[in-house]
Amino acid sequence: MSPRILNLLLLMLMVAMPAKAQEPTPDVGADDTAQVRDLARQLNSAEFSVRQNATAELLKLDAASVGLLEVELESEQKQSPNGEAVSRLRAIISQLRRKHFDDRLKALEESPSVEAAKALPEWDRFSAIAGDDADAIQVFLEILNAERPLFATRLFAPKDLSVALEKRSKSFTVMCNGRQQEAFPIATCVALMLLGSDSKTRLVRATSSNISDALDDVRFIKLLKDGQQSRILQHVTSAWMEREGIAVDRPLLFALQQELPVGRSIAHRVIESKSRNQSMYYALLCLGKLNNSDDLSVVEQLLETNDKLWPAQGESVERLLPGRKVESQFSVQTRDVALVVAIHMRGRRPASFGIDVTPSDETMFAIPSMGFENDDARNAALAAYRTAFPKAATDKGTKSDTPRGQN
Repeated sequence: MSPRILNLLLLMLMVAMPAKAQEPTPDVGADDTAQVRDLARQLNSAEFSVRQNATAELLKLDAASVGLLEVELESEQKQSPNGEAVSRLRAIISQLRRKHFDDRLKALEESPSVEAAKALPEWDRFSAIAGDDADAIQVFLEILNAERPLFATRLFAPKDLSVALEKRSKSFTVMCNGRQQEAFPIATCVALMLLGSDSKTRLVRATSSNISDALDDVRFIKLLKDGQQSRILQHVTSAWMEREGIAVDRPLLFALQQELPVGRSIAHRVIESKSRNQSMYYALLCLGKLNNSDDLSVVEQLLETNDKLWPAQGESVERLLPGRKVESQFSVQTRDVALVVAIHMRGRRPASFGIDVTPSDETMFAIPSMGFENDDARNAALAAYRTAFPKAATDKGTKSDTPRGQN
């Protein structure tokens, strides 16, 4: 038999074979799917008793079947977006989500344990960030109670979480008013930071900015430092600040001011990106404030980088520093900030190298005070540093072997 005829026979045999039916998922069988579909369609019945009976039966569905009902809702929306069945399905789904979420939450309240916590959304991430001891479980329970709708959405409709987060963050930012006579909404804050720190969750519009408004509230800062659960709060805050994709300036400034170790990883990310804006000097100053000896070589590698960081394009020195007599070509470059920070990390005073920096409560050193009138003055300061520390790192991957404070 020729190969061509053999291939033809095989093709005919494949066409004649019946298609294999799609197998139901382990949690929801084909009978369940058919029953949910039938009950959902009964919501369109002209008879009130039929609609009421269908509603009562649908409200008995278990958590695994809620997804089936959502499929029916999508189908109904395509056929009749403003129909009564659509509004009834939405109400039923909302009630089911609350019921099943509340059941799990009640179990955790009655028996605060890791086993009970695992049945609720975000426990795995929360415990990885904050631990799984009794304090962590209690905090987890508090944030679940504070933001039930958000966590129920995370459990049953994760695709809707971005919109829900954006909406809730709008109301949260209004509460970040710094009023000492009002209690800070700490449980809501931790919930938003936890949910928002998941890189798989898309943050739409002003969500990230709204959540980061907490960093400017003095009440939040006090809780972070001295609160009963400050350790857990610091861990969750750090997870939020470290998330990629959010503006880094506020997290860097906050880490610098509060001396949070997470500032190092954020700063390294900015330096690796070769940023040419203010985030670069925030990153360098943060490393300087945290003063980890492993970062000295990272700072020194930027001693030749002449990117202009200040003033910003379109700004003039005369307008920004009206009370200071400086030349119009005065600027702060990446290498200037790196030099000041490197001197500080080596335990010396910048003034000893001809740099008259001004201390700053906000950024350790005032940004404009780290600049130079011209390259001659800049090169003279760098030459003095090279003379004092001849083994300073100059190439990527080179580390200084001079301990801090020994020169």
